[in-house]
Amino acid sequence: MAALRHGIAHRPKRGEQVSGDAYVIAEADGAVTIGLVDGLGSGEAAAEASRRAVRCITLNSTADLRELVTRCHEELRGTRGAVMALLRINPKAETVSFVGVGNIGIYAWSAEPIRPVSRGGIVGHYRLPALREFTYHYTPGDLFVLYSDGVADGLIADKDLPALGRIDPQAMADIIAQRYGVEHDDVTVITVC
Repeated sequence: MAALRHGIAHRPKRGEQVSGDAYVIAEADGAVTIGLVDGLGSGEAAAEASRRAVRCITLNSTADLRELVTRCHEELRGTRGAVMALLRINPKAETVSFVGVGNIGIYAWSAEPIRPVSRGGIVGHYRLPALREFTYHYTPGDLFVLYSDGVADGLIADKDLPALGRIDPQAMADIIAQRYGVEHDDVTVITVC
């Protein structure tokens, strides 16, 4: 079975030295867990919240996805908080799972419908919403894009992207960030196939 390939485009908001977005790709037990975290606001305080969440994901990457979000929620108390999405692909089990809180976008190009939905809320603030894990059948060649709110939603209508992503996921991430990334927010795009 071919290894998963990915691409990442990541940049801070115009005028900022650091991005409030952070990401992680962790491999364990035959599965790959991809996390995208957007600390509230921008700048160093947002970056601190997202870095804490990424550290928590990295240290607990084999945990159930809902448990992982709950652990991040506890870790982020006292920070600005963050929104986040976790995608876990297990090629051997032929599954892909998703849990999200807040406005991290996800889009999937697959032979079968894959349409997970994030819950509203902020990780690290007040009560965490009831989390729902969506699990779907995974087929090699499925293509996934996770993106922060610094990316406009027009990528869904871009018909050229799926073919490009399967050939070169890094080029796809770069093109999405260039075409649809906004200057007034941090931008992160992760493509996986």
